[in-house]
Amino acid sequence: MESTQTNNETKQLGDEGRRVVLLITTPVGQSFQSIARAIGRQPPPSPHVDWSSFENSALPDLKSRLKFTTHYALCVIDCDLWDGNSLSLLDKFRSARFWDHPGDKTMSASSQSSRSNSSMKPANLNACVTWNDAHIIQTESGEEIGRTDKSDDEITQVYRELRRDWTYMPVFWNCHDLAIRLAHIILPPSMGVIRVLKSLMHSLRQAYHKEIDWSKTAGKTCMGGWGAAAVGGVTAVPPLLAAGVCVFVAGWSVGFFGGFVHNSKLRTRYAFMIKLEERFPQLKSLHR
Repeated sequence: MESTQTNNETKQLGDEGRRVVLLITTPVGQSFQSIARAIGRQPPPSPHVDWSSFENSALPDLKSRLKFTTHYALCVIDCDLWDGNSLSLLDKFRSARFWDHPGDKTMSASSQSSRSNSSMKPANLNACVTWNDAHIIQTESGEEIGRTDKSDDEITQVYRELRRDWTYMPVFWNCHDLAIRLAHIILPPSMGVIRVLKSLMHSLRQAYHKEIDWSKTAGKTCMGGWGAAAVGGVTAVPPLLAAGVCVFVAGWSVGFFGGFVHNSKLRTRYAFMIKLEERFPQLKSLHR
């Protein structure tokens, strides 16, 4: 009886399977950093991870370094490597496979040449890839979400279906959304996994309002940058608007103007998630 109860608890936590599924974060690229610096709301940089450590705990968990302006990826490592203590954290990640959305606002290995319309590119572009050491050590945080028996090909199949018609738009339905939903789909049904992912989504929404509460300032920045560039050229843009037209374009695309644009994009995002549920009914438990 005790053994049965233990097994049930294990399943509830999503711990079955031979492969560990992690969500990890890496810094965003210069486009987003320029906007953050321009309005003085950039989160402080995270301390470096001790990649020489043989303890998995050397990798900070997601909430300990929670930021919205960061890039999310899904990472899979074999359990025998992850649970063992014969390899350093760096060696474990060298054997890992990564899946993420190649949005153009990141500088991770997964997105070094992509653009905002990356959904038009082959959907296997960032599926089941390895990262070199230079990109691995940029990882700022990570957390085991559960364990799965799915193969690389099976995960890639889900990833490609998720990527279908998925338009990348920073802030609104970006790499965070894809990585979280991919993890939910490939893991065995588990209330524990749902709680973890819902909690992460809630924390990210809070971080969004804290970090991206920029509608008025960014609106002035974007409009000013555009006007200055149009009238007097980029050299006429004051220091606060140093990002120039790039800030304007990025600001408009992510809806920093707030108001109508913000609400319109949120409605579009909601409609998109409903369509996702039609293809992946299991997402309803995550969205509700």
